[in-house]
Amino acid sequence: MKKASTKTMSLLVTIGCIILSSVFSANAQSFIQTIEETGVTISEEGDVKIWEGPYTGKMKPEGPLSGKTIGVLVASEFSDFQAQYIYSYASEFGGKVEFLKVGWVKWKFTRPNVKNKGVHGMWGTDLSEKDARYTSKSIKEANPGDYDALVVLGGHSADIMTSEQEVIDFIKEGHTNGAFIGAIGGGSLPLIRAGIMNGKNVTGNRVVSFMLKKIARFENTPVARDGRLITARNTVNTPAFLRELCKAFDPDFKPERKDILDGKKILVIAGEDFEDIELAVPVMEYLYRGAKVTLATFPAPMRSRPPMVGVDVVQGNYGMSVPLQEIPKDHYHIMKLSKVRMDDFDLVQIPGAFCPWNMVTAGDPVDFLKEAHDAGKIIAAICHGPIAVSAADLVEGKKLAGVNACKDPVEIMGGTHSGDWSAVIDGRIVSGRVPPDIPEFLDAITQALLNN
Repeated sequence: MKKASTKTMSLLVTIGCIILSSVFSANAQSFIQTIEETGVTISEEGDVKIWEGPYTGKMKPEGPLSGKTIGVLVASEFSDFQAQYIYSYASEFGGKVEFLKVGWVKWKFTRPNVKNKGVHGMWGTDLSEKDARYTSKSIKEANPGDYDALVVLGGHSADIMTSEQEVIDFIKEGHTNGAFIGAIGGGSLPLIRAGIMNGKNVTGNRVVSFMLKKIARFENTPVARDGRLITARNTVNTPAFLRELCKAFDPDFKPERKDILDGKKILVIAGEDFEDIELAVPVMEYLYRGAKVTLATFPAPMRSRPPMVGVDVVQGNYGMSVPLQEIPKDHYHIMKLSKVRMDDFDLVQIPGAFCPWNMVTAGDPVDFLKEAHDAGKIIAAICHGPIAVSAADLVEGKKLAGVNACKDPVEIMGGTHSGDWSAVIDGRIVSGRVPPDIPEFLDAITQALLNN
């Protein structure tokens, strides 16, 4: 009886694996169609898939936000995570993002050790940089009637804006003109002052929830919508918030990427001086897509901030850190890379900036990549990330996207690099070009996981 039972169980497991494989294969095929609907071109050369065309890394021509202008209100100390996600993905759905800066408030305009900080994020994001995915200007130069939606970000920024009547009047006028009004986390503070949330179905974080429970109908949900008012509970809910905004403009919108990676396990190597946006935005999107996320750290062979020596915190290139300042640790895991086992993950992602060089210098992380590849895992790298993949001798005969600094390492180690490619899948190696290509890179990762 035991032998028969064992055979039966084995047969059931085999059938289950076949069914699951068929489901993922079907999802992979339909997902390609979802990607191409954005206007991106995916060319195929055998088993190689290349994301390219004039719309990669830029605002897409089609989508639920097409033709819409989203005004995002920010003052000093806004949420970097929320800002980076919004400008990475609102443009992916066809929306034009314009950051409206409240830059005249001086009491919170600087930190003691940072003179003339201005309108920067809590962790260093500077919205004055040139980027095809957004524009920025002073709110004093803006007309509320020019925006289809106004979104207030969280962070200390929202507290600063609450005291400025000019900002409150701007929000009120936008609301009166028919714009959708949104807030993430503590971003609800100016909306509370404006009286827009009174009696409405809303959500928010602990900064505002005790007030909202008195003046509104508070819902302890990731996102709440009541007419033209959309609120999100925390930073980690930013992806869901943006999809709700899409649905507000297009009731037929379907969030195709929601939970598409359910059951998949992603490991992100978080080495010192990682590129902030290439870690924070992917983590938020992986969680939205249903994947389990682990951040793996390793001892830094070199730190660019000597005061951080001896502190068990990994610092990003601009100021983000691991543990992540804005995403509670119950949403992801942190492990030492030396403790990670091969059955802990399906794919390992390498962010860019100087993290890949630290991997090469440390040595062990590169050996880890070799072991992961030999174990049949998918290796994904963006920006400078292919440098570490090259050092692991995994690029021979492969095509890889990446920042221009990757060209020599990739080609010397036998691969082909092109700055014209936004993202590439070549076997079990996935690569992305630069931060504006994060959506393409994450879709390539998703496609690779669905096919694996």
